[in-house]
Amino acid sequence: MSQAPERRSLKKVSMAMVAGAAMLLIGLACGGDGDNTVTGLVIEAVERDLVEIELLRVRDSDGKVWEFSTNGPVGISASHLRQHQVLGESVVVTYRKYRGNLIATDVRD
Repeated sequence: MSQAPERRSLKKVSMAMVAGAAMLLIGLACGGDGDNTVTGLVIEAVERDLVEIELLRVRDSDGKVWEFSTNGPVGISASHLRQHQVLGESVVVTYRKYRGNLIATDVRD
């Protein structure tokens, strides 16, 4: 009879560990900071190739200059961004922070 309470206790500890591990995985999958956005004027757009941007610099309405890199296409080309630069049209940059760098994930008119 003394083993039954021990089994229940072990079962509770196991269930608590599984629940804790699940919560940890969910927290890691959510990525912490998540996506952020900044709206501003294009200062510089350097292309990596025809569809990808290597570097994007944007000045927001407070005068702060934001510098972004990318990890693939972001929905707009460097040449189109240069049109925005010449015409003084703003863009909206969606980005994530990764190891101290700002990584643009989407850029829209």
